[in-house]
Amino acid sequence: MPDRYTDIKTKLCQLAEKDDDIRAVIAIGSSTQENSPADQFSDLDLIIVTASPESWYSGEYPAKLGEVRISFIEPTLGGGKERRCIYGADRDVDMMIFTPEQFDKALKDGVAEWVMDRGYALLCDKGGYTIWIPRYVSPKVSREVITEEEFVNLVNDFYFHNIWAYKKLKRGEMWSAVMCINGYLKARLLTVIEQYHMCIYGRDVWHDGRFLDSWADPFVAEDLEECFARYYYPDCLSAIEATHLLFARLARELAEKLGYHYQKGAEKCAAEYLGI
Repeated sequence: MPDRYTDIKTKLCQLAEKDDDIRAVIAIGSSTQENSPADQFSDLDLIIVTASPESWYSGEYPAKLGEVRISFIEPTLGGGKERRCIYGADRDVDMMIFTPEQFDKALKDGVAEWVMDRGYALLCDKGGYTIWIPRYVSPKVSREVITEEEFVNLVNDFYFHNIWAYKKLKRGEMWSAVMCINGYLKARLLTVIEQYHMCIYGRDVWHDGRFLDSWADPFVAEDLEECFARYYYPDCLSAIEATHLLFARLARELAEKLGYHYQKGAEKCAAEYLGI
């Protein structure tokens, strides 16, 4: 399909040619990936290495690329900042801004590899990154297997907050309960889902739950339908129980596969408190 971002990338490269402070412009994300190519909903993810990041932080340089309808800044990996913009009606451009020192450190520390290992394309290179990046970024995607210490802590953390969410719900603190059920507990559940499919099936799991329905077993997606709560008391009760049961099933099997100690007492404590 046609590249919706051609004009923005062209303007960006022209800007980089005229600005000596811009050392590199690197495309990452779906626009550079073969196994999950860009579609009509894809954004444009960029790394911009510049000695003068202030013009990007202020929004001055992003405005040179087109009509900016929405724009804001958020922190990003490696100590940089990310300027996120909507151009025109729906073109979403994420610009991760690094000084050369920040980007060099992100490469050497392995931080940059986390967002570049699925593919990248140098749109502009005035800093020799064509040579430097391959020394630190491998095209092979790999994720760390959880250690036993981390696993034990994760299990206890999850069951503790399962009880915590239930208490908040019974006390009438709906907001706190819902945020814990749909946020905190789901983040821990996702870690187990990822590790389960990595270690038991050797699956390529994406970060932050991306494309989960394509790499997770069907039973996980089916069970997840019951794990998220509306702002409604009975919904919260059933979601806490469903989340508990799915986490317990996956964590037990994962512990057996890895030969790790499983906290049966923690699971039993939470189950008894919840009345499961």
